Amino acid sequence: MPPQNDAALGGGFFRNRFTRKNSTSSLIIDDTPATSTESVAAAEATVAATAAAAAGGKTYTWEEVAEHNTEKSLWVTVRGKVYDISSWVNNHPGGKEILLLAAGRDITYAFDSYHPFTEKPTQVLGKFEIGTVSSHEFPQYKPDTRGFYKTLCTRVGDYFKQEKLNPKDPFPGIWRMLLVAMVAVASFMVCNGWVGLEGGVLAGWGARFVAAVVFGVCQALPLLHVMHDSSHLAFGNTERWWQMGGRLAMDFFAGANMTSWHNQHVIGHHIYTNVFMADPALPDKSAGDPRRLVKKQAWEGMYKWQHLYLPPLYGILGIKFRVQDVMETYGSGSNGPVRVNPLSPWQWGEMIFTKLFWFGWRVVFPLMSASFRTSMATFWPLFFVSEFMTGYFLAFNFQVSHVSSECDYPLGEAPREEAVEGSAGGKEGIKDEWAVSQVKSSVDYAHNNALTTFLCGALNYQVTHHLFPTVSQYHYPKIAPIIQEVCKEFNVDYKVLPDFVTAFHAHIAHLKALGERGEAAEVHMG
Repeated sequence: MPPQNDAALGGGFFRNRFTRKNSTSSLIIDDTPATSTESVAAAEATVAATAAAAAGGKTYTWEEVAEHNTEKSLWVTVRGKVYDISSWVNNHPGGKEILLLAAGRDITYAFDSYHPFTEKPTQVLGKFEIGTVSSHEFPQYKPDTRGFYKTLCTRVGDYFKQEKLNPKDPFPGIWRMLLVAMVAVASFMVCNGWVGLEGGVLAGWGARFVAAVVFGVCQALPLLHVMHDSSHLAFGNTERWWQMGGRLAMDFFAGANMTSWHNQHVIGHHIYTNVFMADPALPDKSAGDPRRLVKKQAWEGMYKWQHLYLPPLYGILGIKFRVQDVMETYGSGSNGPVRVNPLSPWQWGEMIFTKLFWFGWRVVFPLMSASFRTSMATFWPLFFVSEFMTGYFLAFNFQVSHVSSECDYPLGEAPREEAVEGSAGGKEGIKDEWAVSQVKSSVDYAHNNALTTFLCGALNYQVTHHLFPTVSQYHYPKIAPIIQEVCKEFNVDYKVLPDFVTAFHAHIAHLKALGERGEAAEVHMG
């Protein structure tokens, strides 16, 4: 995660105090206390106690670790070792929220990918070791014995140092989204029948329909830019930046919930990308899902038509997000296979308030305000035009990068004999290292196309995003060639398709192939 200071689960997951040096990605340690002398003394006492416990070499199951998922008792697992960081919660530079998200989990790959350019957090983390873990909740990746990811981090880190660039600079995103915001306001006014100074509606039905489509795109773009970067702590160097950017774009403007997105996307999808029964973005059961995306799902007759019926359904994605976060994350306490840690009254209140706020400005205001002249019969059709446009825009951008004939699906498509032996706990192992699996389970397209990169929020550089989630998307075009070079050295296949149309065809080809009875055909678009 973040190579800069003040980054939770990225840029200082644990530290005394990291500070930025010369606005580059390099870090220094500043031992200035982050809190009061009393709290530091208490933390040091706890460190001593946990170190003593670690000396005993106690072993825990993943279920035992999972019980410690609150602010008062917060354990994490990294590379098979268990750490009690309860005393560090209030000292954490990135705030409590992201730390509580990691509580009670194996955060090995989040920890590594959110600290790509420094070893300091690992050194600090060692002080909190209390034992080892004997089992795992999810499948384990093959250890990176070749140094593939370390080489990537070194090369990309050197680029930022040499160019004296801030990997998390928020300002490219700010000025782009200011332009989008102006278009969003104008299109919102037109599609909802804004009354001009002369007392008449400024636009006819045709113009209002076009404005509704434009507003739908404008509702999606901040989610692909500022929100997405903020959710990975890649928008600015402090919690205030990514909380402000992320919550404004996701909760207040789009009416969805950032906490739910954190559980589904950050903790689930980014760690277990395309891993069957672990990635929340994939079906979480072998039968009964309207989608068949991996070979290990049981085939049903309806799947013959999924390449025809699924794309039209993508339009409901935006509406689905707003319902799913309430029903699953807050209601059932899970997001697919991902456990949701206990939610605080503040998180419940924030969710309820922002949804009411969104409904107020999005629905009540244009229907009730004298500044608009619209009726129920006009408003609701245009409302759904915008919402379906948002859904299509988001879904097509998301789907082509991972649900594709060009992507791997660990433990979902390979026969079991191809997988490596799992670690303790009986979980099947994944045959590739985490970083290699990220490359193989993602597909890029339309490199060096500025318009495509803007419209998809740089998701056309999906490999880069998954390897370095806490680097701002506006750096991807420059660091992707570095990643490609390292992949070539390590003989890792980095797939880049020529354009979005080709990537979309690969997505449809995958749906069609998996819809056939039995094993899917090998279809490649490169």
